[in-house]
Amino acid sequence: MKILDVDPLPTADAASLTGHLAECERVDAAFVSPTGSVLFTALRILVVTRENLLEEKVETASWPYREIRRFSIQDSEDGRTGLRVWLGEEAQPLHLRARPDIDLKPLQRLLAERLG
Repeated sequence: MKILDVDPLPTADAASLTGHLAECERVDAAFVSPTGSVLFTALRILVVTRENLLEEKVETASWPYREIRRFSIQDSEDGRTGLRVWLGEEAQPLHLRARPDIDLKPLQRLLAERLG
C-alpha cells in the first residue's frame, strides 16, 4: 500500500467517492487525497485509489474490521500525524498522513472501538 496525504471529508459527502457502498451503509469517517480516498464505515474500510492524477482506472479495495492485524499512530516533530493500519495479508500498511491541523486521534478511537 502507499502513503496517502489526507484531508478529512464530511461523512455526508463520502458517498460521492465510491459507488461501492451497501444500501444504508453508514460512513463514520472519510479522508481524501489527490490520488485516492479512505472510508471507514460501520462495516468495513474502503480504500479507493488511482495510480496517478490522470489515471482513469480506479481500484476499490474493502476489508472488514476483523482483517485489521494492528494499527499505530505516529506524531512527528513537524506536527504531522500518521496512522498506519495493517490489513489482511498486505505486507505494507495503509498509511494515512495528515497535516498538523488535522487530528487523527478520533480515528484511532474509532478503530479501537471496532476492534474491541
